[in-house]
Amino acid sequence: MFDLVNRHRKFVQILLALITLPFAFWGIDSYFRDAASTDEVARVGSSKITMQQLDVAMRERADQIRARQGGAVDARLFESPEFRQSVLNELVEQRLLLVESERLGIAANDVILRELIATIPAFQENGKFSPAKYEQILRAQGMTPSAFEQNLRRDLTQQMLVSGVAATTQISKTQLNQIIDAETQTRDVATALVPASDYLKSVSVDDAAVRQFYESNARQFQVPERVKVSYVVLSDPKVVAKESENFSNMVYEQSDSYKDVAKALNLKVEESGWISSNGQGAQGVLANPKVLQAIFNPASLKDRRNSAAIEIAPNVLISVRVSAYEPVSLRPYESVSGDIRNYLTRKAAVEKATAEGEAKLADLKAGKAVDVAWGATKSVSRLQPNGLGPDAMQQVSSVESARLPAYAGSASGDGYSLYKVSSIKAGAALPDEKRAQIGAAYQRFVQQADVVSLMVALRDRHPVKIAKRPEAEAK
Repeated sequence: MFDLVNRHRKFVQILLALITLPFAFWGIDSYFRDAASTDEVARVGSSKITMQQLDVAMRERADQIRARQGGAVDARLFESPEFRQSVLNELVEQRLLLVESERLGIAANDVILRELIATIPAFQENGKFSPAKYEQILRAQGMTPSAFEQNLRRDLTQQMLVSGVAATTQISKTQLNQIIDAETQTRDVATALVPASDYLKSVSVDDAAVRQFYESNARQFQVPERVKVSYVVLSDPKVVAKESENFSNMVYEQSDSYKDVAKALNLKVEESGWISSNGQGAQGVLANPKVLQAIFNPASLKDRRNSAAIEIAPNVLISVRVSAYEPVSLRPYESVSGDIRNYLTRKAAVEKATAEGEAKLADLKAGKAVDVAWGATKSVSRLQPNGLGPDAMQQVSSVESARLPAYAGSASGDGYSLYKVSSIKAGAALPDEKRAQIGAAYQRFVQQADVVSLMVALRDRHPVKIAKRPEAEAK
């Protein structure tokens, strides 16, 4: 196990909680300012991550989220700097693992690759691997076997490195007993809230503060670049079999129009609505990742010429051309000023409630009489928090049993919560099955902590540089 975990376990726990937050919380090593000319968004050692790779990853992540949520996702999520940063974070982590794997000479060989592919049910017929079905399914996803195998080999290589680290982690019986004692220990707790709503009327946010927030946080109000496209689709299997080469040649040779190819092959020239660079607004064939990648290729945006023929499914070809383009822009101040004012007002009210709550907490800890309306006392434990949130449970669990009642507190969006712990008792014995479940869960946690410490070490070994976006420098 890495020494970092043993010496700084608390740090690693916090780091795990923050791992999906923007890079600002990770601690960026440095910035470089040539992103506009090199099309780089990040650099890991000498390995570059390009804007195109980031755009593709963002679209793939957006598609995954929409699929999980059944399409019911606020489009503003995919337009936020936080979403972009979290995807970039993952790309950097993946690249760190690949660069380190290359340094160590770790790679998934062809035998492992073939065996894994052969076991994937989607590629089988009658329980056996089918090369024809393999190629057919990949074509339907807009991928070639070589591209799929390259991605799979990359993922397997990363997994081999991570698994090698995680496999070294073992917890002892003594550690397990200590963990279970902490998980089952019960505490009698009463709660009181210093509500932020009590301070809303006393807070005044002037226009200058609203304007300053807007100007200082301009990236939060960005609208991503977007386009409209013209496109033609060749999807009749019989026509595709005969005319696919002709279709490809015509969209290439007459690159500023679809008039001739539409007339020759009896196709309809379609026009899209606005499509954002995160894929929002793309429908039907235009939502295909390969099509979106072609649309937002820098050359396509600049030259506005027909794309090459793209096979998005068996016997389905498409060519697209950008017909209108709007660069990244800011939402008008007037359209967001109300939301900003509400946010700043609420924030200030929470700060006042927190200050009042912290003062009350200090007096309680000092043994002073404090006017607090405590709620009903209830028994809680880590296994059965009885309505307490994770942060509240953490605060309550940190209270020592030397002197009771003891007090703790924490801020939230509702204000500041005070906790009075009046009793601490040992928990009941757990059945063996439950003990095994807790042991397995903690083992996974420690393995995750080891992987996080690995990533910290890799950032030291392979410096990470993040490109400063041109529009950010202009602010």
